[in-house]
Amino acid sequence: MPRSTAKLVPVPAEPAPNKLGQSLGAKGARTRRRIMEATAGLVATRSLADIRITEIARGAQIAQPNFYTYFTSIEDVILALGQEVSLEGLAAHLEADWAGPQGIPQARLLIEEAFELWRKHAAVIALFWSFADKQRGEFPEKRVQQVRSLYKAFEAQVRRSQAAGRIASAVHPRLAGYECIGLISSAASRYDLLRESGFSHKHLVETNARLLHMIATGIANPPEG
Repeated sequence: MPRSTAKLVPVPAEPAPNKLGQSLGAKGARTRRRIMEATAGLVATRSLADIRITEIARGAQIAQPNFYTYFTSIEDVILALGQEVSLEGLAAHLEADWAGPQGIPQARLLIEEAFELWRKHAAVIALFWSFADKQRGEFPEKRVQQVRSLYKAFEAQVRRSQAAGRIASAVHPRLAGYECIGLISSAASRYDLLRESGFSHKHLVETNARLLHMIATGIANPPEG
């Protein structure tokens, strides 16, 4: 797969806050980062129910009580990790009008980068979105913020296509944008399973790129650049 431009946001230049919103300073920010990285490493290989704060503290090289200086719970760490997964790199591929010859190539790049993003952060994304689906705490609001640029970009494509008469006015542009994100998430999160079922990487990219393109433009047989 090509290298993705979608990535975790780096540690902010400003000192990170603790769970009370107080500034931690550089040392505290580094400790908070170690806690997040230790948690990410554990959830990538273990069920969340099997992970204990003791293990996270050990991985972060801190005493267990110090964990609570930075986070209230493991779920709180997942919230912080999930907020750092940026989808703006995906939305950038929708800046051009997909009805033109660059539409399909950009759709392919979007799918390729989505696959890479999920490969790197699959466990964190799965937990973050699961908690959002369950309406847990701030997760629903934070997920909306995470995906807003992407669904807005798809929504703009659909509105443009409706204005050109290619998509029926009965299609709700914002809902279509949500459905496109659902398609991307489904394909990316099940990538390994689909490969094991006999589909090649090229099959997965081409099929999902063209499905997204058709939803966004209403064009069944698009031109290619």
